[in-house]
Amino acid sequence: MSIDQALLPADLLDVTGREAKNESSGSAARADGLISFIRQYADERVNSSLMDDRRCVTPGAILDLGKAGLFGLQIERKYGGQELTHADTYRVLSQAAVMDTNLALIVGVHNAIGVTPVRSFADERVKADVLPQLARGTSLATLAASEPDVGSNVQGISTTATSVPGGYVVNGAKCWISLGSWAGHVNLLTKTTDENGRAKGLSAFLVEGRSTGFVPGAEAVTLGMRGFPQNRIDIKDLRLPADALLGEEGQGMAVAQSAFYGGRGMLGGACVGVMKRCLQLSARFAARRSVATGKLLDNGRAQQILSECLAATRAVEILVGQVAEELDAGREVPAELFSACKILSTELAFRVADWSVQLLGARGYLDTNVVGKLFRDIRLLRIFEGATETLTVYMGSVIAKDPRQLAELIGDRYGARSTLELLGTTYVDLMAGLPASDKVTRTARRNRHILANITGELACWGMLAAMTEHTARSTATELDQYTAFWAERQLADRVHRARDGKRQYGVFDAAFLSEQIAAYETAIGDVQQSLAGEDRELDGLLTRR
Repeated sequence: MSIDQALLPADLLDVTGREAKNESSGSAARADGLISFIRQYADERVNSSLMDDRRCVTPGAILDLGKAGLFGLQIERKYGGQELTHADTYRVLSQAAVMDTNLALIVGVHNAIGVTPVRSFADERVKADVLPQLARGTSLATLAASEPDVGSNVQGISTTATSVPGGYVVNGAKCWISLGSWAGHVNLLTKTTDENGRAKGLSAFLVEGRSTGFVPGAEAVTLGMRGFPQNRIDIKDLRLPADALLGEEGQGMAVAQSAFYGGRGMLGGACVGVMKRCLQLSARFAARRSVATGKLLDNGRAQQILSECLAATRAVEILVGQVAEELDAGREVPAELFSACKILSTELAFRVADWSVQLLGARGYLDTNVVGKLFRDIRLLRIFEGATETLTVYMGSVIAKDPRQLAELIGDRYGARSTLELLGTTYVDLMAGLPASDKVTRTARRNRHILANITGELACWGMLAAMTEHTARSTATELDQYTAFWAERQLADRVHRARDGKRQYGVFDAAFLSEQIAAYETAIGDVQQSLAGEDRELDGLLTRR
C-alpha cells in the first residue's frame, strides 16, 4: 500500500494492535466485545459537546460503562473483572478515547492509578471486598499524591500519617486529584511517623472516599477535559485502621510507581485513539476540500503534513505495543521505557491534534468540529502524570548514572545498530558534562538541568527510533519503513541540536530574567480584573450561625 493510499480515511479506523491480536484469546474476545459496545454507545448515547458545555459527563454514562465492564479492565475474573492483557487494555482505551476523551480519562485513571495499587498491594481480604465494587463501577478509585506546595514531587509530600494505638491519624492536603470528589476509594500517599514524630518513610493507604476528615474541596476549572473532575482534598484528623495500609510502612514509593507506570501505558493507548481520530477527520476534510491547487489532499504540503502525522501515529502505536508486549511476556520494563511512552505519546498526540486544527483552517478553530475540542483536551496530557520537562530532566539525570543501560536496551534488545551509530559519541559526551550532584555553582546547576533535559529527550527518541527500526525489519511494510525513516530523522535533528552546545546553554540567569520581565509593568501595567461575576454565595441570612 502506498503512503498516499494509507492517508485515506477508511484506513485510519484500525484499533491499536488489531493485526497482532490472538483471535483465540479470551482476553482478545472480551476486548473486542468492549470495543463493539463503545462504538455503538458512542454513536447512540454520547454527546461530547454537551458534556463539555456542562463541565460534567452524563451521570448515566458512568453506570453504563460500569455495567459494560470498562471499570474492571485488568481486574481478575474471580473478582468480576475482564482480566485483559495489557495489549487488549490499550486497545480498549484507544477506542474509548475516540468515543470521548473525558470518559476515556475517567476509565483510564480508575483502572490505572485507582485499581492497580489495590491489585498489587492490598491483602486478600481487602481485594475480595473492594475489587468487585471497582470492577462494576459502583465505586470509582483514584490516587491522591499531588500537594499544593510540591505538585507531583512525591519525595516532597508533607501530608502525614502518625501512628496511634490501633492505627493512624492523618493530616494534610492534596490537590489536582483526578476523580477526587467522585471516588469511593482513594489510594493516599503520606509520610508516616511514630507517636514521637520520628520518620518511618513514605507509605500508602486505601481510604474510603466518604471517611470523616477526608473532604473534597473546590473543583478545578480547566481549559480542556472539562467533564473530568479534579479536586483539592483537605484531610483533618482522618483516622485509619492499621489494615488500611497498602503493603508495608515505607513502601509508598513502590505503590506510587505501580500506579504511575500503569497509567503511562494506558495514556499511550488513549493517545493512539486521539491521533487516529484527528487524522481520520483531517484526511476526510482534505479529500473533500477544494483549494487553489485542487483538492487539498492532492496538495504536496498537505501530503507532507499528513505523512508525518501518520508516521507519528504509527510510531506511538509501536511504542505502546512494545510496552504491552514486554508486560504481557512478564519481562521487567525499564522505568525509562515507561517514561518515554508517556512523554512521546502525549507530545506527538498534541502535535497531531495541532496540525489537524491547522489543516482544517477556520473549521478547525470551531469547537463544533471535534478537533478543536480534542486539541484542548489532549493538551492536559503533556502535564498530567508528570510534565514532559520534569520527566525528561529526571530521566536524563538517572540515565547519567549508568549510560550503558540505554545502549544495551537499544543495541541488544532491539538490535538497532543504526540508531546506536546515530547517537554516536554525542550521548556519551552529554553524560560526561553532567555534574555528579547539585552541590555546584548556579551556572553549573543550570547547565546540569539543561543537559539532563537534552539527554532525556535524546533517550526517548533513541528508544523510539530503535523500536521503529526493529519493527520495520520485522514487517517490511511501506508504512513501517517510512515510520522508521521518520523517527530516525527526528532523532538526527535532536542529535544535531545537542552538539550545538553554545546555543543550548546560552540562557539568562534568574536575576536577569526577573529584572527584564518586571520592567514590563511600565510598558503594559499590571491589570487585574475586578468586575464582579455571578454571586454564588449562600445568603448570609440562610447560613449556619
